[in-house]
Amino acid sequence: MDGAGLSDHERRALSAIEADLEADRSLQRILRAAHTRPRYRVLAACLLAALTLALLVAASVTVSLPLIWGFAAAWTLTVVLALPLVGRWVRRRWQRREHAERS
Repeated sequence: MDGAGLSDHERRALSAIEADLEADRSLQRILRAAHTRPRYRVLAACLLAALTLALLVAASVTVSLPLIWGFAAAWTLTVVLALPLVGRWVRRRWQRREHAERS
């Protein structure tokens, strides 16, 4: 914009759009879920990683077949849960780096 503000008609249209978006409960639910969900996934990944480490130590000390299989299952779940989080983290860092280079 070159300093000119919104016209009266544009302000009314913008207010109507904002009111429609605020009234949309499904959109509000999606936005809330998108904001809080990664925290729970990060917490779950950390707890699962701790369990995996404990199973690794226990399986190494006792050489028990059920503990070894438990470790293998926990490791697989940890990797499956952590890979999307790591990918998202790498993507954000890459975007920040690109943004910093442009500025």
